[in-house]
Amino acid sequence: MKMSAAPRRNYFNLFLGIAFLGYGGYRLFSFFNGAPYTTFRIIIALGFIILGAFDLYKFYKNKPPI
Repeated sequence: MKMSAAPRRNYFNLFLGIAFLGYGGYRLFSFFNGAPYTTFRIIIALGFIILGAFDLYKFYKNKPPI
């Protein structure tokens, strides 16, 4: 019987999640404050926010056992 190692947290997902959320949030914040963005740029900003949220979900989903 082979014992598997406990899943470790991937801190790269944490970094990417924070970076994507920050960048997408900044883009939407500047749009709501009057920056002239096209619809495509708004969709890309929303995509960054969704990707960031998913990366943070992946990071917190893999809880190592205590």
